[in-house]
Amino acid sequence: MKVIAIMGSPHKGKGYELIKRIESEMKLLGNVEFEYVFLSDVNLEMCKGCFNCISKGAEFCPIKDHKESIERKLLSSDGIILSSPGYAWNVSGLMKNFIDRFAYTMHRPEFFNQSLMLVANGGSGLNNVLKELSFTLGGSDKVCELAITTTPWETNKDYEKSINRNIRRSAKKFYDSLESRKEKSPKLPDLIWFKMFKKMSNLSKETLPADYKYYSDKSRYFYEVKINPIKSLISDFIATVGVIVIKKRIIFK
Repeated sequence: MKVIAIMGSPHKGKGYELIKRIESEMKLLGNVEFEYVFLSDVNLEMCKGCFNCISKGAEFCPIKDHKESIERKLLSSDGIILSSPGYAWNVSGLMKNFIDRFAYTMHRPEFFNQSLMLVANGGSGLNNVLKELSFTLGGSDKVCELAITTTPWETNKDYEKSINRNIRRSAKKFYDSLESRKEKSPKLPDLIWFKMFKKMSNLSKETLPADYKYYSDKSRYFYEVKINPIKSLISDFIATVGVIVIKKRIIFK
C-alpha cells in the first residue's frame, strides 16, 4: 500500500514530525510505503485564475510545471495525506495554491480510489484549516481528520498522551481504509452533488464544455455502483430544485 503525503508547510517543522509519527504507527500495522511531496520544494507555480482548467479542461492550463507529475503520483497511490499548518486561521499559502491548482477536480472528480486523511497543526483556527482541506481532490474518500495544537512551549504529559492516542487512532483508521478499500454506494450528499453538476453541465455546454463532456456519458453516478432507489429519487428531486433556484437567481435576470 502506498501513501502520498502532501506537505503544505514552508519548512520541516511540527507538521512534518506529526506525519512521521503517523507513518511510524501505520508501519507497525503492516507494509506501507510513504512518499512525501514538499510543496516548498516542487515547482508548482501560482494559479493564474484563468479558469481554463474548469471550463475547457486541465490540459488547457497555461502553466507547465510539476503539477501533472504530482497528479500522477496521487492517482497511483492508495491513500493521500494533506498536511497544513494553520496560518491566520487558514491553510498555508503553499497549500492554498495546491487547492487552487486542483480545483477542477471538484467539478470533475477523479480520485475515487484514494482514501484521504487531513492533518492540521498550529494554534487557533485548526477547524477552518480542516474545512479548507476537505474541499480538495474531488472523489477521494475522507476517512479521518486530525487537528493537533502545537505550541512554542513545553506541553504537559497528559496532553502528550492525548496527542499520541489521537495519532494512533487516526493512523489505524486510515490504515484500515487502505486495507479494505472498495467502492461504496454514494452517500446522499454525494449523489446530490453528482446530479446537480450533471444537470448544470447540460445548461453549460458552451461555457463549460469540459464538464459537459465529462458528465455526458455518466448516467446514475460517477462510476457504476448499486444505488438505493429511494435515495436516488430524493437526490434527483433535491438536485432539480437546486438547479431551478440557481437558474432563477443567477442565469436568468
